[in-house]
Amino acid sequence: MDEAGRQFLKRLFEQTEGQSARQVSMYDVGAALGWDREAASRAAQDLMAAGLVEIRTLSGGIGISAAGAAMMPEALGSGNRNAALARLGSSRIMDKAAGQAVELVCDDIKAQAGSLGLDFDTLAELMADLKTVADQMGSPRPKTAIVREGLRSVEGVLKQFAGNRNLAGVRGLIGD
Repeated sequence: MDEAGRQFLKRLFEQTEGQSARQVSMYDVGAALGWDREAASRAAQDLMAAGLVEIRTLSGGIGISAAGAAMMPEALGSGNRNAALARLGSSRIMDKAAGQAVELVCDDIKAQAGSLGLDFDTLAELMADLKTVADQMGSPRPKTAIVREGLRSVEGVLKQFAGNRNLAGVRGLIGD
């Protein structure tokens, strides 16, 4: 699988929360990556041919196959394997894999924040929550409870936007 295929499959996995019963538009997945419709269609077709994506509608509705969801650690690459599957857990201090996952998700949210169309106060709230999480991650012993509550607040902002690509990542981390 090439890099474009990995990116597309990762984004599809996030948008469907890894559930093969869910359906999204291949064009929405591509748009979340900054791709045009043709590039999204090409990537989806390649992944369909590999059995990792299933077509649901003739208008571009797709879902991740069970095989696609199962191979996500390989699709993400060895460097992100543990971070992609990490949960915050219940320990007082976060482990390294959870910390890496939190940083990946928060970096992606920061990159997307300006394009969400938030009013000033909501954007300021989101950025303050992300800063709280980042400050805690700067600790030699980041506290799970503080990070979890910061991410719950971020979740509250993101769930205002249907299909937000980062919502699944936040929910996966906090385990709710």
